[in-house]
Amino acid sequence: MATQQHIATETERIPSAEEIVKLEESFQLFTRTTLELENSYKKLTRKANRIDIELKRTNEELYEKVEELGALSDNRMSILEALPNGIVVIDPCRTISSVNPAAERILGRRALELVGRTANAVVGPTGDLLLIPGRTENSTSRTWEREIVALDGSRRQVAFTVANLPDGCELQVLTDLTVVTRLREQVGRLDTMAALGEMAAGVAHEIRNPLNGIDGFAGLLTRSLEDTTESEPLVRYAKNIRRGVREVNDIITNLLTFAGPESIQLNPVDLPSLVSEVVASFSDRTTREIDLKYIENLNRRAVVAGDAVKLKIICSNLIQNAIQAVGQEGKVAVSLTLSGNGKSAVLKVNDNGGGIAVEVRDRLFQPFCTTKASGTGLGLAIANKFAALHRAEISCHDIEGGTSFVVSVPLIEEEAQNHA
Repeated sequence: MATQQHIATETERIPSAEEIVKLEESFQLFTRTTLELENSYKKLTRKANRIDIELKRTNEELYEKVEELGALSDNRMSILEALPNGIVVIDPCRTISSVNPAAERILGRRALELVGRTANAVVGPTGDLLLIPGRTENSTSRTWEREIVALDGSRRQVAFTVANLPDGCELQVLTDLTVVTRLREQVGRLDTMAALGEMAAGVAHEIRNPLNGIDGFAGLLTRSLEDTTESEPLVRYAKNIRRGVREVNDIITNLLTFAGPESIQLNPVDLPSLVSEVVASFSDRTTREIDLKYIENLNRRAVVAGDAVKLKIICSNLIQNAIQAVGQEGKVAVSLTLSGNGKSAVLKVNDNGGGIAVEVRDRLFQPFCTTKASGTGLGLAIANKFAALHRAEISCHDIEGGTSFVVSVPLIEEEAQNHA
């Protein structure tokens, strides 16, 4: 009985022909699907490879563009840093976003102290705005020129050009006109001096003729009155007249000297001998209360190319100025040395006259600038003019208890001196 059931079970497990056909069809479908999947995978792999190649090429191009943009940005920054004009960029909220080195110099502060601050809060020591406030009404640029007191305390004449940027930002270009303004003022002074020279040359002759007559008659009057003791006051008055005439003549001479043509005849001049001669002339006529000393510290000949008369005037005017500064009592020290590089002779005239006020210092070498009741203000101006004609530099410095005037005159080279 059990054997029959087992045989019957085995018989049931044998697939039918129809099942076998379906199984074959399923296997063929699986094979086709596998082949299609394999082909699709190969296509997808090839497409992925192409995309990967295109992506790599795109990345390389993008990297090149980034490098180009970086180079352009570096070039832009280099250009901004090299510009002599100050560049200040202000965002729509009126906050400073960029400042170049020239703007740092003009405004007197580093970029780190300016970037991030409100433009309307950047003020100088006097409380005045250093930048132009507010945007312009239209897209065209506008220019203003005014004097500012920078954050470091320096005074500058600055031209501001303001332009609106498309993104709502504002560009302010700062041009430092301080040197140009000073040159304009200097040209104006030169024009004034030229006109003064023409006027002085025409008037001097007309003034000197009656002055000479006054001096002559005063001399005759003095001689005629000297024989009588009763006329001593009249003699004194006549001498005062002659002294006044000499003073007026000196003023005219100085004025003509200053306004004269700016040209000299250069010849070899032994500077130590010239200075010694000038100092000796002052020693003979200086009161005993004034201590006038001369120190010469040279280790070789000091020959300059110049005009001996004008060089004497430079030295004389400086010594005279020092003697007047110390009054009846004081010390004046004159020294002649070589510069550190040995290419110039350095003349120093020091005094202990108390120094020069700061407000006078900037105008010291201008004509008619004087702090003395009887001064004409032409001595230092003439010395400065003649120093410039000799390519020499003249300067004024404070020293303990007084003032030092320094003149540096270029020396003739030693070979040229040997041929001189």
